[in-house]
Amino acid sequence: MAVKYETLTEVPEVVVDKINYGHIAAAYRRQRRHAHPRTAKTKTKAEVDLSKQKWFRQKGTGRARQGPKSSPHLTGGGVVFGPLPGLKEIKLNKKVRRDALLSALKHHMDHEAVKVLKSAEFEGFVRTKQAYDALLHSGFTGKGIVVIPRGVPVARALRNVAGIVVLTPERLNVGDLVESNFVIFTENALEQARSHFRGELAVGELDETVGIEPADADEGGATDE
Repeated sequence: MAVKYETLTEVPEVVVDKINYGHIAAAYRRQRRHAHPRTAKTKTKAEVDLSKQKWFRQKGTGRARQGPKSSPHLTGGGVVFGPLPGLKEIKLNKKVRRDALLSALKHHMDHEAVKVLKSAEFEGFVRTKQAYDALLHSGFTGKGIVVIPRGVPVARALRNVAGIVVLTPERLNVGDLVESNFVIFTENALEQARSHFRGELAVGELDETVGIEPADADEGGATDE
């Protein structure tokens, strides 16, 4: 099997005058916050399933006066200021999010960490060993992203390769780019990604949380050796 890689240093659709690390940081925080909404929940005094009757009468027992068993200062009672479920949304302008993603991709290209896999057979691989051997020829190590078209057989083969995050072009996102050491595109995936950068893909294919938002469109896991 002939596997060739071409280093990608420039994409016409990725137009970034200057890499804005501030935008990258803001988009990264936003994505991580929205991916993990707070679900912890404690019960208040009113929600604890205990009797609301006083433990004992107010006077005449010689003990300190007490209220119901559900009082917060008693064992098993309610919690006064405990966590409640909810999502603290971080709002970020669409242009800032788009610039953040293109800046993150440009950073990888400037460091020669983006390559195009020149192999028509790769997308049809169904065995993990085949896909793993092909990735070894890239020269990259550590955690990385492999971008492939939607629905190709190799997606199943790549699931078991340690450190590899498999994405389709429309699901490229700042979070995975920041946490990865390299990015590998297949030739077909690169063409789809370029169309996506130009905003030519259907709006229904966009991911509202982590996808790339084209300017005219509506909003909408590297190999360990």
